[in-house]
Amino acid sequence: MDDHKHLFRPLLASATSTSSYSDDNDADNIKFLSSNSSIICRLLSIIFIGVISLWANHEASKGFDVTIINDARDSPAGKRFDLFYVSNDEATRILLNTSAFVENILYPDDSSNQQSKKNIQRVTLRLTSKNTTQITTVEASRTGEFVINIRSSIMGAENVNYAIISAIQRGIARIWLWDGESRAPPRLMDGLVEYISMLAGFKAEGLVDGGELPEFSSQLCWDDKQPGVVAEFLDFCEVRKKGFIRRLNRGLRDGWNNRTVDDALGMKTKHLCDSYKKL
Repeated sequence: MDDHKHLFRPLLASATSTSSYSDDNDADNIKFLSSNSSIICRLLSIIFIGVISLWANHEASKGFDVTIINDARDSPAGKRFDLFYVSNDEATRILLNTSAFVENILYPDDSSNQQSKKNIQRVTLRLTSKNTTQITTVEASRTGEFVINIRSSIMGAENVNYAIISAIQRGIARIWLWDGESRAPPRLMDGLVEYISMLAGFKAEGLVDGGELPEFSSQLCWDDKQPGVVAEFLDFCEVRKKGFIRRLNRGLRDGWNNRTVDDALGMKTKHLCDSYKKL
């Protein structure tokens, strides 16, 4: 009987040892797999963060910083602006969308236009409580930084969203347009702003219902008192001389002289103005 006990002892001991060895191997394998999974997860996280960082930098390089300021915060108009345009970032979206629209008109994706593109670092949209004469005004605070001021009374418009987008569209157009080193005629600049707004679907200021044009008060057409009249003439020029608006904006980057419009047209402006008046 004792012999039998001795015979069984090695067998049980071996089985126990084998089982222990197997468990140790399984534990090591699990640790190895877990370690590999952890390393892979970390690598994927690093790659993901890197891709996101590159994308963010790429997007930032294409755009500009946006700041929204509500000076009329305590008024009914200011509270409404906060609710519908600030709290949900709607004002920022409108500003970026209108900017993309203007850039596509003035600076298409070709090297000559991209080289003449304005350097815009920051745009501040401010709802002002000041009783300004114009609904929208633009200030250049420093190189590459601009402020679009919108009169708070705009929040009382019958179609507020239309009024807000229209105001921002005009403001951002003014920002992207060169102004001949501040020497371009104000009526021409107003007409260019109105032209861009008209393309965006907003009724040109200075036009009566039905789009009928009043009598011209200028021999050059682009120097009329009514921005809408100038915008319609600029559109006439663009149709007949494709790329005219872009060439004019590029010319305004270098300054202003009496030939700037003629050079962009490639002919005397008066000839097209005379043709336009006969329509």
